[in-house]
Amino acid sequence: MTSDSQSSFKPALWLILAITFASCMEFYVARVWSSGQPPRFSDLYASWWASRELFLHGRNPYTPAVAHEIQTVIYGAPIAAENGRDYTELAGGFSYPLYATFLMWPTVHLPFALLQPLFTCVAVAVTLGSTVVWLRAFHFRGPPVEWLTLTLFTLGSFPVLQGIHLQNLSLIAAALVTLSMVLLCTEHLTLAGFFLAASTFKPQFIVVLAPWLVLWAASNWRRRQSFAWSFLAIMLVLTAASELMLPGWIGDFLRVVHAYRQYTFGHSLLDVWFTPRLGPFAAAALLLAVVAISWPYRRLGTDSPRFLPIISIMLAATLTVIPTLAPHTQLLLLPGLFCLYCNRRVLWRSNRWARIALLALCLLLAWPWIAAAGLTLAAVLFPANALLRWWDVPLYTSPILPLAVLLTLYCLIRIRMWPRHTDLEPSL
Repeated sequence: MTSDSQSSFKPALWLILAITFASCMEFYVARVWSSGQPPRFSDLYASWWASRELFLHGRNPYTPAVAHEIQTVIYGAPIAAENGRDYTELAGGFSYPLYATFLMWPTVHLPFALLQPLFTCVAVAVTLGSTVVWLRAFHFRGPPVEWLTLTLFTLGSFPVLQGIHLQNLSLIAAALVTLSMVLLCTEHLTLAGFFLAASTFKPQFIVVLAPWLVLWAASNWRRRQSFAWSFLAIMLVLTAASELMLPGWIGDFLRVVHAYRQYTFGHSLLDVWFTPRLGPFAAAALLLAVVAISWPYRRLGTDSPRFLPIISIMLAATLTVIPTLAPHTQLLLLPGLFCLYCNRRVLWRSNRWARIALLALCLLLAWPWIAAAGLTLAAVLFPANALLRWWDVPLYTSPILPLAVLLTLYCLIRIRMWPRHTDLEPSL
């Protein structure tokens, strides 16, 4: 085989592999992972119904009555409170800040049967858009077939397919974070602050990123204050408008958040590894380590090669400390993964520890697709119901993936030696 044929064969092989793995993952999500879910189950329904009741009938979306109506549609009947605890009767209800209803406002007159396919189209579109803009932000210059391959791997990943299947708003929140960071990199600071504030309807997504960006803005206030002021202004407008619509909504929201952590597995990855008692201490130690890593780079200009890797570290750290294990939140790992992909040769050629970290991350990423492919092949010989006992096998590596991305990104920023004058933005 000639060198030219080898160079054309390898991208084609990866494309075929991406198509195959995406198809297997879709089968796994649709036929194995989601087996046993109520036929009308949808995370989107709670937000849509709560918004509809608020805007059309002036009802408080945080009440048990509204939650019971949602439960009746999703589960077939309301969920009764257990042992006098009110958190059970709120299960599956509206659990977002009130201003999340502003996002749903254009849909309140649509039938939900029409909204569902519309949301799927929007979710796919924004995920495709996020993939493209992140790759461009990292100056990816691959051929079209490589762009297509990376896109198929992204859309065919379990976090994306889970988010689409559940119709979860995480896909929209992650896209807003993406848009904000891209605008920041292109010096559109006011718009970046606007869209970052808009993404806070999923406040856990920016719980680490926002404080870092505040520190980043404060380190060169004259140049960056428009970002901070626009973020603060939009947050005040959203909070005040919500208060006008429903006075005292913050207390209701906090009560629902407490209930949400009770009726779901509201623990972080560190709680799983170190027990819920020691998990918060581990989270504090991790965040202190992230601050120590990022502190020398607080004055980075947005055109610095290290800026987006630091942002990616903040997003990876977020997934290790927020109290959720939902894989669809791992959409926040996309910038980190694309950053590492674009710099994979630098990592591999640097030192032994970087190679080990990169290789371990590749294995962790590959496992869900390999396991899903195995279950798909097994379905040829066995009925799908016989595979249900293995439904969690593709998810084995999910809990450790954010930490693996975080550590590999740390290896990257430590080994890349860019000229110092391109890193720091002048104060004046």
